Amino acid sequence: MAKRQGWTVVALVVALAATVLAQAEQPDPQELLREARMASTNKEAAVRGQLRAGKVTTPFTLTVNFGKLRFDFEEPSRVLEVRLDDDSTGVFDGKGRALKKGMQEPVAEGAAVTAEDLSLGFLYWPDARLMGKESVRTRPAWKIELRPGKRGSEFAVVRVWLDEASGALLRIEGFDWQGKLLRRFEVVSGQRIDGQWMLKQMRIEKFGPENGSRPLARSYLEILGKAGS
Repeated sequence: MAKRQGWTVVALVVALAATVLAQAEQPDPQELLREARMASTNKEAAVRGQLRAGKVTTPFTLTVNFGKLRFDFEEPSRVLEVRLDDDSTGVFDGKGRALKKGMQEPVAEGAAVTAEDLSLGFLYWPDARLMGKESVRTRPAWKIELRPGKRGSEFAVVRVWLDEASGALLRIEGFDWQGKLLRRFEVVSGQRIDGQWMLKQMRIEKFGPENGSRPLARSYLEILGKAGS
């Protein structure tokens, strides 16, 4: 009996040690998100791009400057500056004024893309939980669930998939306060411009509360090349 109890104790110790080791190997979700933000903004670049919805395209110039993303839209002319650093986050107009209204309005004709979408502000939400690993387009990815903690966003829950190897954003899904899928963003392709990895095409799908399997609208954010070329 004593021998059996001894083996039971050993098995329990081994199981506890394995659990602690597995927990230690799990990365901090906030650190993963910080690296994803830096991968997107910790560079200098000026590129041409467009939002495309069906046959309607809205050209823009995107200037990336260490924590700031400045979108200069054409037709009609409009500036949105997204600040993604630890000191100042949010969306600002061309005069540096914080955009407080219209965050859920489309930024271009026919496009299912809002100022809140461009801001990626949910990457700063304090409630971040690691949900494990999943594959996105055959790429192993960390899945993180984020909650805002209070109302003010269109989204109650956002799920983010980050490439395990590079930390880059692969997919984002935003859900409303009733748990319905509202928006899905997915990186379709990437490219290198002057030796730096940048987005080439991202698909943005908008869903209605009555049907979370078929999108109501589909738009694309596309980077076409260097500005001035």
